[in-house]
Amino acid sequence: MGNLMKTLIRSIVLASAVMAAAAAPSIAQEIKVGLALPQNATGFDFVNGMYETFKAEVEANSDMTVDLVYAGALGAPNERLNQMRRGVIQMSDAADGNYATIHRDIQILNMPYLFSSEQTAWAVFDGPFGQALAEDVREKTGIRVLGWWESGGFKHFSASKAIKTPGDMENLKMRVLGPLATIPVEALGASAAPVAFSELYTSLKTGVVDGQDNSVSIFNLVKLYEVQSHLTLTGHTYAFGPLGINDRFFSSLDESRQKAITDAAEKAIAFNRAKSREMEAGAIAFAKDNGVTVIELDQDTRNAFRDVMQPAAITWLKDNVDTPELIDEAIAAAKAAE
Repeated sequence: MGNLMKTLIRSIVLASAVMAAAAAPSIAQEIKVGLALPQNATGFDFVNGMYETFKAEVEANSDMTVDLVYAGALGAPNERLNQMRRGVIQMSDAADGNYATIHRDIQILNMPYLFSSEQTAWAVFDGPFGQALAEDVREKTGIRVLGWWESGGFKHFSASKAIKTPGDMENLKMRVLGPLATIPVEALGASAAPVAFSELYTSLKTGVVDGQDNSVSIFNLVKLYEVQSHLTLTGHTYAFGPLGINDRFFSSLDESRQKAITDAAEKAIAFNRAKSREMEAGAIAFAKDNGVTVIELDQDTRNAFRDVMQPAAITWLKDNVDTPELIDEAIAAAKAAE
């Protein structure tokens, strides 16, 4: 067989292989998501509903399927986060505190009184600062941040007595978790106790602790209105979560599938934020209806809380994050977004 004939045959074989590959159907992909809450958990539509929106959008606009695994069946939050990093699962509902165990700089966004409103927080997360932080998370952890969701909104102090000024925190025993919550509370003159969430109701009822901080939605969900007489809308810390996906998995997808995921994430985040705001408005009314005295603070009083809590947090952050210069950048971004 001459060289010309061999070349022709090789060309025909190669062309046939290319055509066959082009004609072959692509292999459908499954996105497995580990969630903490049971399916249809009352009061948590802003989390489960967000992922259910994501699932509906992905499946409607691609050949991919999304498997939502509820009720912590795949392990504790940090376990699911590490499973996502390794690619055992593709996504999880890990929130800010979980991510802080693998990316210390993310704690900067937990700074007390960094954000003046939810809308300010969204502008920072969706703007250049949030985008740059997301890229850093991707590079250092292997998790791509598709967006930033709201985990119930701002946290507030509740107690067995009225908290109307920073001085009213003096000598209270407060249940808070983590140094970035503990240090500002202690700066106010209170003592901090790391009570497990499962023991919170009983600890408040029996006086082991006098108060706690959580979003109003969480306050109602675990019926703290039965054991706390006062709720002060301090709004000191904004709770959030990165909508993360394993970056190696995402990068392995073709452009159309990637677009289906990013478009679905955008709609899921929009659902989350709207639902979280809606639920908090109803939650405040519900707490009042159940006998809780809800105290709203004027701006001067909020500033007084900020002037004690924020410097203490910044001092701790400077020694406990990897990029301390991001502290000033975050404050500047928040001020620019107001």
